[in-house]
Amino acid sequence: MDRIKTYIERLDDQLEGGIPKGTISLICGVAGCMKSSLTYSILYNNAMKGNLKGLYITLEQDLQSFKKQMQTLGLVEESEKLAIVDHKMIDEAVGVDLKFEHNSIKKVKYYLDAIVKKKDYDLIAIDPLNALYSLTTIKSPRREIHLFFAGLRETGITSFLISEMYPGDTRFGKYGIEEFLADAIIHLDIRRERDILERRLGIIKMRYTNHNLQYFPLFYDKDNFTIYTKEEIEL
Repeated sequence: MDRIKTYIERLDDQLEGGIPKGTISLICGVAGCMKSSLTYSILYNNAMKGNLKGLYITLEQDLQSFKKQMQTLGLVEESEKLAIVDHKMIDEAVGVDLKFEHNSIKKVKYYLDAIVKKKDYDLIAIDPLNALYSLTTIKSPRREIHLFFAGLRETGITSFLISEMYPGDTRFGKYGIEEFLADAIIHLDIRRERDILERRLGIIKMRYTNHNLQYFPLFYDKDNFTIYTKEEIEL
């Protein structure tokens, strides 16, 4: 199976080479666990090193704020292979249409149908799903979300959906249906070890992949994410 590298040091070795191409991954966790940064780094490194075309949609931060955040991480080089758009840019592209007034899910799907296929993207990230929900009047969550996931899957593009969690949450998506519809769940967590906050990464599920069920310590240095296995920590 063709796979998309995460370029997270050591992680791809735990995933039989990477994330299965054409699948939908849910990147979830609480505030401060670097969900956006890790997801952007996957698209960034695939653009720079893998020659894959990516689109990052940020729905809560505006474009300039998001770029500044990524610059602090060293992810600064611009490329024609990686586009970043915010909610204002989507509104301008779609235009004023009353049918989208209370349904941002349909608006983003319309944008993807009109733009993404034309641009021939390999990777898409939507940050976060929760922003789509907050701007949408959802009468039937199961149906609305199922149709959105189905639309993404039909494109054949490898997708990353960021899901915000709150301390104590046991669901990886707001409505609980997301974790069943997604092909993969990558959970980022923060734990307190004595007086130090430690970030961890766990692969809850990944279809078509034999993967390690360990939660790996996750570190970021300059422009590179790294995990450490239990065996390496013991050494």
